[in-house]
Amino acid sequence: MRKIVYLPLDERPCNYQFPAFISEDNKDYYLVRPAMSDMGSKKTPADHSRIAVFLREECKSADALILSVDTLLYGGIVPSRLHCLTEEELGGRLALIRELKEQNPALKIYAFSLIMRCPSYSSSDEEPDYYGQCGREIFLTGQVTHKLQLGLMEREEAEALLLGYAEKTSGHLEDFLHRRAVNLEMLKKTLLLVGKEIERFVIPQDDSSPYGYTAMDQLCIKEFIRAHGLRVEIYPGADEVGLTMLAAAVNQMNGKSPVICPIYPDERCKALVPLYEDRAVFISIRSQIESAGAVFTENPEEADILLFCNLPIANMLDVISCGDEHYHERKLDWFTSKMQLALFARRLVAAADIAYCNGGDVEWLQAMDRAFGVFNLCGYAGWNTSSNTLGTVICQACLCLHYGFTPAHNRFTALRVFEDVGYCAHVRKKVCDEYLPSLGLNYFHTDGKDGRVAQRVKEELTQFVSEIAPAVAEGYEIDRCEMPWSRMFEVGITVKEKEKKQRYKE
Repeated sequence: MRKIVYLPLDERPCNYQFPAFISEDNKDYYLVRPAMSDMGSKKTPADHSRIAVFLREECKSADALILSVDTLLYGGIVPSRLHCLTEEELGGRLALIRELKEQNPALKIYAFSLIMRCPSYSSSDEEPDYYGQCGREIFLTGQVTHKLQLGLMEREEAEALLLGYAEKTSGHLEDFLHRRAVNLEMLKKTLLLVGKEIERFVIPQDDSSPYGYTAMDQLCIKEFIRAHGLRVEIYPGADEVGLTMLAAAVNQMNGKSPVICPIYPDERCKALVPLYEDRAVFISIRSQIESAGAVFTENPEEADILLFCNLPIANMLDVISCGDEHYHERKLDWFTSKMQLALFARRLVAAADIAYCNGGDVEWLQAMDRAFGVFNLCGYAGWNTSSNTLGTVICQACLCLHYGFTPAHNRFTALRVFEDVGYCAHVRKKVCDEYLPSLGLNYFHTDGKDGRVAQRVKEELTQFVSEIAPAVAEGYEIDRCEMPWSRMFEVGITVKEKEKKQRYKE
């Protein structure tokens, strides 16, 4: 079997676990990851010395390396926003990529890196501690600076605003901008390896604000890419990119680029700009397909995979909101029937549940389960942002095309129902509203990874999924449930097949 080495973006399940779960039970390759204990924890960076030893040893005999440059350089996505490393130190770490390629010239490297974000709100949950006091003002400083550069603000007005923000950002803005400058320079140095040591490179866009520090950095990187004649995609996303690169590696190993055709409930859906993103969804869909090493088409007849994209006509909402008229115009029954007909025609059908942000659509899941059963899908996802979902479902669909409906494939589908529809769309809010206050806890602070909150989540999930998706609940159960960063945003779940009861004749 061929060997894929994987260095994740961080230790959360979406980055560390998902590619491993979906890689089980195939006949072609196996996935090797660093030990969880070496991956750090939220603001604590991964152990670089141990990561380097892992990469040197495992890549000697590997066919492919899926590489988070942010983890290699900084120790993960959150540490990339906190570090005090110099360009000289980081340059030494970056040199490991060339060393790995020299050690194993046949190694295909699929790498990715982010442009440091600048949230529009004050919170230190994933940023430096001072961001909790002046994060909003740092964001606004960048926004005004950018607009002034573009001639969109009068200088007198801009300078008055900047003077006001400076009162709160004093002593902190310099630290923030210095780190941005270092990270930007390291991204440029990484880009110079593309087409040489690095086979494929993508830059997921973790911040879609049209003006500000991140937008200015994005423009700088786009110009750098153009100037050097590089082929590098920049598009919305982040936590799905490990799966995207896994699909690209597996597609190349198999010598096949699956042809994928997106299908919409209504042609007007294509122009929707999803929440937290900056472009029409059809543009992101194409980018996600092509970054996965697949081929985009608008002709269903020539497609290997039909990607049904559940979307409103306009105005995407958070999953905890009630759908408005733009959701009612979807003709969901007709859309689901179209999927059913495609399945009857023995086509591979995947479901990108991107109608809402931050969770799957219970109504659509139940409609699919009634019509044909979710385990007949070659891919399903509906979590967090539109791009997170797209990268996940495209990877699962590509692997299904190559390896079929394996036990791992079905477990991953069950996991997505438990997590995306069960937890994200229902249980998270219920536990936050009804249980956390009684313990003196809140959304950002639970009682550790596997305390009473995790147990309550497991119980609520088991009950809810049994109600909305009986076929999933009959075949699968939660094996483990934890709160990875001791907060409610994400959950860590593994599922397993239920033991089938033996029937004996009397």
